[in-house]
Amino acid sequence: MFVKNESYKQLDAFSTQNSLTKRQQILWENSVEHKFFEVVFTSIDESIFKVLYSKKKSRPNVPVNQLVGALILKHIKNWTYQELFTNLSFNLLTRHAIGLQRTDEDVFSEASIFNFQNRVIQYYESKGKDLINTVFEKLTEDQLKQFEIKTNIQRGDSFLVGSNIVEYTRLRLIIEVLQRLQRILSKEDQEKYYSVLEKYMKGSADKYSSKIRKEDLPKELGCLAEIYHQLIIELNDTYTDEVGYKNFKRVYGEFFKLVQGVVEVRPSKELTSSCLMSPDDDEATFRRKQKVLSKGYVAHISETAHPDNSINLITDVVIEKNNVGDAEILENRLPEMVKKTPDLEEYFTDGLYGSPAIDLLTQEYGITQYQTAVRGRRSPSKLQVEQDQDGKVWATCGGGQRIQAKKQKCWKAEFKLKICETCPFQSVCSIQIMGGKIKPGRRVYYFADKEILSHARMRNIENLPPERQTIRANVEASVKEMQRGMKNGKVRVRGLMRVSLHIIFTAIGINLVRIASKNQNISEYLDDMLHCASSIINYLWPYKKHRLSPEVI
Repeated sequence: MFVKNESYKQLDAFSTQNSLTKRQQILWENSVEHKFFEVVFTSIDESIFKVLYSKKKSRPNVPVNQLVGALILKHIKNWTYQELFTNLSFNLLTRHAIGLQRTDEDVFSEASIFNFQNRVIQYYESKGKDLINTVFEKLTEDQLKQFEIKTNIQRGDSFLVGSNIVEYTRLRLIIEVLQRLQRILSKEDQEKYYSVLEKYMKGSADKYSSKIRKEDLPKELGCLAEIYHQLIIELNDTYTDEVGYKNFKRVYGEFFKLVQGVVEVRPSKELTSSCLMSPDDDEATFRRKQKVLSKGYVAHISETAHPDNSINLITDVVIEKNNVGDAEILENRLPEMVKKTPDLEEYFTDGLYGSPAIDLLTQEYGITQYQTAVRGRRSPSKLQVEQDQDGKVWATCGGGQRIQAKKQKCWKAEFKLKICETCPFQSVCSIQIMGGKIKPGRRVYYFADKEILSHARMRNIENLPPERQTIRANVEASVKEMQRGMKNGKVRVRGLMRVSLHIIFTAIGINLVRIASKNQNISEYLDDMLHCASSIINYLWPYKKHRLSPEVI
């Protein structure tokens, strides 16, 4: 049964805070944990999670704001679960952060926090709604209003998030999946296929695959292909509800193929980035980005970037399989970003975020996209197309010709051939290279509406003052903050939803730390330190007549 936790709203007479000295009180109020209590913990809307609990009268739930708060703290501090519960049990500031006022209050058990996360994941899988992301959005909305942060200028970037899985070779993966299939077989089937599977069941898949020489690899894969084919036919979906069988069937389809009734091993060039990477994470995919190989996911973040903001907060977070391109992620996410920050006018990205679909979206929402670099080959003849304020479309080349284009099925610009013959860019003319038609006395260039938008996007960054052209750069610092605690590019969890929870909790923590660093009352803190220093010096100073004041120190 769901019950709200509001015990923290009334200060207990025997609370820890009441026994603090004046100096301790100042340190307490300037701590990140106290700011967490004020800004995050008290703002967590527990009713969001009411759907996870029974409506019948029964045992009350563990306080949801404590569970969510504890998970956010875990990611702020980069703690393991053991470190989290040690601090929840014995660290007074950590306990204060989640509303525990007295030292004789017991915190919830480890099982409670694991069960809570499982319920959140199960709800997402059944209903398609991420409750933790809802918490993040609500917290961020309140913080943007409270601290008067302008959201009309934002920036975004993506980064790879490796899943916590073993780095399998193809042979090792195929054997590992076969071993796991054998474990779920009935006793009768285990006996039936004992002679077929015997040699693969002795020791680990890693141990077996390490003994195979490179020249023997094709033969070994061929033997496994026949075993897979035999089992697929004879088991005939008997174990269709078992995860082990689902992975087995998937590996068969992805790594082998039937050619005229004979099973063969697929060549490496036919394997895709969506192939199974690990039986422990069937959602992870493969991607190479800037010479970095990763098996897992990609995270995209957006944050405020107005020059007048004293602090900037992360406003949007999304996790996708890592074989989804940055442009596709932004295309899918932009409508959601506009819902959350409807005043969005400028968005800064790198060169991977450009596409015709995004150009149409930004035009629809009245957003100007600024790219610090543009992907693809630039026109060697410096050919550009643009639309003026009167709606006229012009094509301009590096040779100086500016021609008004006419609309037929597509746009058409006719350049004067006599001028083209003396043009210094004649040998590399983009009109020829891009398929234009040469007719007597003229050179014709055809282009579509999408090119007008893409050329406008490419020019946007050039029209900005130099000091504003570097706005996107600071998002890379935010990416590094998001990656803190990732070892070798991997998080400690597996699966799209668990990785998503990790990234969202981290984003909430980063926003909190930024708010705490801005709002910490440094002057009060320093004044208190000076008074403490003067008291200590005066106590030790042998000449009582010459006491020191804080101002002297």
